[in-house]
Amino acid sequence: MIHYRQHKPDGAVVEAYWLTDLSQKQAGSQAIFEMAKKWWEIENQGFNDAKNRYGLEHVCHHQENSLLINWLITVLTLTLERLYRIRHLHRGIHPVLEPMELLRLPWLSLPTPANTS
Repeated sequence: MIHYRQHKPDGAVVEAYWLTDLSQKQAGSQAIFEMAKKWWEIENQGFNDAKNRYGLEHVCHHQENSLLINWLITVLTLTLERLYRIRHLHRGIHPVLEPMELLRLPWLSLPTPANTS
């Protein structure tokens, strides 16, 4: 673990703790500090792009709708990953499907609603 304390020009003090499984041999405290700062720059750039290029605001991830959206995005991601595996990895005995067939496959596997008329 590395403890970091930065004194800003306005007098504010910023403290951070970084936990790593790298040994001192693999990376000293200066290297870990530089990695953490680079990671922070990448994360900030990602948030900046999301806000300025795509109009996304901060997500309050503890709200009910935010939890639902997060869950739905996770399920969508898993579905896309599964379709990629089926299409490109060719494991198993299934035939290689065309992209349009892959698009229809999830819809065709849904149960049909009962006719209530």
